[in-house]
Amino acid sequence: MYTLLTISGLVAGASAQSTAPLEVVNSAITAVNDLGKQVVLGKYKVAMDRMYPQWKERLSSRAGGEAVLAKQFENMTAEMTKQGTSMVSFKSYGFPKVYEVYPGKKVETVDGKQVETLINTKWLLLIPTETRYRLMKDREQLVIESKGFQVAVADKDKLVWSFIDGSGLTVQDLRSMFISLPKDMELPEIKRRSVPSEELNK
Repeated sequence: MYTLLTISGLVAGASAQSTAPLEVVNSAITAVNDLGKQVVLGKYKVAMDRMYPQWKERLSSRAGGEAVLAKQFENMTAEMTKQGTSMVSFKSYGFPKVYEVYPGKKVETVDGKQVETLINTKWLLLIPTETRYRLMKDREQLVIESKGFQVAVADKDKLVWSFIDGSGLTVQDLRSMFISLPKDMELPEIKRRSVPSEELNK
């Protein structure tokens, strides 16, 4: 999946963050794209099912319970359908930012003695994404492109990924769950644009 240029880009782009083995990065990117494919197919519940548990708990608390949050997802889907809006594509792009989070302890035997060391137990990757929606406006069909990101989190020993959507997410939100993240970290850019028809016809 990655060329040598990509590998060097991951290393060079990770200054002030961490580096991760290529299989970890590939695993996270594959999981994000698989999630996107399910949502494009209209399986929006998958996004909630695979949400990072602590973030889901927080959103559920704000909404008034997990059942209410699930209903909000259903209503959002219904509203999109009512307005003639549909998701037509989803993909990751660029290089993820990699962080090691969730401090823990590891006990090792060194020179016959049990030594306890501090380690980070989870990988956290910020993966830029591009989503395109088709909608009707004034009897004209438009395609809107949304650049955003997904936060992918997994235990280092399992690589079973859960996600936080980057829409409306702040550094403070992330640091409240992962206190070891740097205060000056930068989140991927979020922007939207209407895709010109000539670009669609290429």
